[in-house]
Amino acid sequence: MARMRGESSFLTEAGDEYKIILDLYAFAEAEDVTGLGPNELMAAMTPVLDAKGKVVKSPPLKVIGGLLYGGLKTAHPDMTHADAIRLLGEGEVVGEAIAAAMSAIMPKADPSAEGKVQPSLGTGTKLRKRGQPKA
Repeated sequence: MARMRGESSFLTEAGDEYKIILDLYAFAEAEDVTGLGPNELMAAMTPVLDAKGKVVKSPPLKVIGGLLYGGLKTAHPDMTHADAIRLLGEGEVVGEAIAAAMSAIMPKADPSAEGKVQPSLGTGTKLRKRGQPKA
């Protein structure tokens, strides 16, 4: 099993640096405040998109704050869930840092699968006729 750990950091407007460490401890802390296990937490962090790719439902603030809280707790032991939710007010820098840490823990594509994508229609291969031959 690969080691699950993703790290990133962000700076607040006041110049304070915060380090996010997403590991099993972070998910355990996030589970305490959200009630969601790691798989449910990751699913809840995924925005719902419509057919055009527009976000129709964003992750709940309590869930984002819970994951941020868990991720900050190792490097910032005095962090509270309320503090983490307040840090979300710093804007995009926080969201980008969470996304960077999350992408670092996602499983990587198996290199042995490269080039093994099945061709779709329109690849230049002629279609064969199927069924009974005409008499």
